[in-house]
Amino acid sequence: MIINKCCDVHVVIREKYGWKAYQSDKVKLWFCGYLDNISIDDMLTRIVHIVSNNLDNNIVLDWVNNIHGHFSFVIEYNSLVISSVDKICSIPLFFSQINNSVTISNHAPYLKNKCGLDCSNLDKQAELEIAMSGYTIGSKTLYAGIDRLESGECLIHYKDLLYRERYYSYSPWKTVAKSKEQLQNDFSDVCLTIFKRIKNSIGDRQIAIPLSAGNDSRLIASGLKEVGVKNVICFSYGRKGNFETPISKSIANKLGYKWIYIEDRIKHKRHFFQSKIYREYVDAFKSFSYTPNVQEVYEVFLLQKTNLVDDEAIIINGSCGDFISGGHIRPTSDVKNALNTVDEISWSKFLDKHYSLWEDLRSPDNDARIIAELNKVLMSRITKSVNYDKYHYAMMESIEYIGRQSKIVIGQQRTYEYFGYEWRMPLWSDEMLSFWESVPYEYKIDQRLYLETLRKNNWGDVWLDIKVNDKIIYPIALRWLRILLKILYIPVGKTKWHRFEKNVLEYFIHPSCALTVTSYLNILFDRRGHRGASSWLSRQMIQSKKE
Repeated sequence: MIINKCCDVHVVIREKYGWKAYQSDKVKLWFCGYLDNISIDDMLTRIVHIVSNNLDNNIVLDWVNNIHGHFSFVIEYNSLVISSVDKICSIPLFFSQINNSVTISNHAPYLKNKCGLDCSNLDKQAELEIAMSGYTIGSKTLYAGIDRLESGECLIHYKDLLYRERYYSYSPWKTVAKSKEQLQNDFSDVCLTIFKRIKNSIGDRQIAIPLSAGNDSRLIASGLKEVGVKNVICFSYGRKGNFETPISKSIANKLGYKWIYIEDRIKHKRHFFQSKIYREYVDAFKSFSYTPNVQEVYEVFLLQKTNLVDDEAIIINGSCGDFISGGHIRPTSDVKNALNTVDEISWSKFLDKHYSLWEDLRSPDNDARIIAELNKVLMSRITKSVNYDKYHYAMMESIEYIGRQSKIVIGQQRTYEYFGYEWRMPLWSDEMLSFWESVPYEYKIDQRLYLETLRKNNWGDVWLDIKVNDKIIYPIALRWLRILLKILYIPVGKTKWHRFEKNVLEYFIHPSCALTVTSYLNILFDRRGHRGASSWLSRQMIQSKKE
């Protein structure tokens, strides 16, 4: 798709947080990430070959589609500029266009300053989207004039024309009929292929795994054990007595991996969120398109400060096995009527899950504005041949993939980059994407195939006898206080009880003290109906743009 005719393209790349520049003859490459099947030299050589043989956009797209790994890059060669993010947009790129000039950068604030944008240039629709979900829909940012490349997209500038092209779109309606046994074998093979590749590529370097009580990080740890990786350290974090800690410790001990516990204390974590280092972290990765992911920023800060892992360690988390394996699929019974077009899709459950950070924003008018934008994105990703009724669930997966997953969830990798650690995301590998696109609904609902296969394989002997997400509230006194208060609230109903719990108790019982991103008084006196920490992060992001 041609965006516009433009004469000049300027590339401004901040060479920090993993970004490096490479030069070979007339080819200049800025690259960040890791590659599984080619080298940097291969990339430089290939682009010269493509241009020398009459450049064609489809050839470029096929080439990028076959690059495996997680990456972003910008290439300049003669009159050609190619910018690309990977299939999940794990490392963002931004661009702005003023008259006939386009600027590409990995640092959105640079584009804001270059374009002279301020609060008068705020996009009201983008502002609403961030307020309701924490991220924008599509490629827009908070500022009109700055766009973000979406997952699986390229910008190609050649002979004064600028093209924005998509080389990949996650399409879980491309199912393949196979037996459960075949799918289990395929899934196991995919996992082993990925873990063996990690083992072969990192050598003796230490791997650090943020290990929870769930399935996904347990798969990472047990899979690495299955292929013989030895230099692994697992770390768990949370409030003292949280349910994650004893489970993760049991897993690490069973696997024979060293285990570290990082205690989250309300006072200390709140102090961190008010600190200079936290503000610098937020400023370093401003995207204007999603709130910062702060899930592990305090814990990784302590990890580095106390020298608990090697400086050269590679961090591998379980992002995002629960989503890709079907954990976010709604039962087909939620879809009451046959659906024949995108416009008829019921978005109600989707908005409840993803666009309800603040209860007071869930109005018919706001919902309609959000649905209109979601429909636009979805219609750009699917073909008319897709059976809307049969693959309703798959459309919801696709729209979440290019929205929350590629923005909020993937944003967790910025924490590792900020503190100087490399990372890998095996559960977002190309092989995983291809496999889960092909799995039919009946094997994805309730993560049936995923969970049954993990238990059947029982790698590391950690899948049958160690509990998963045993969410018990500690300390015991707080648990009994909660039960007593819940009984007292029976006469006034569940709705008022849940609001009381969120406003009064959750600050103290959250497993990782996540609500310390704001003050307890803000939460206590909230009347807008916040959902959780993400609500306050979205509010902080919008307020900071209006100051």
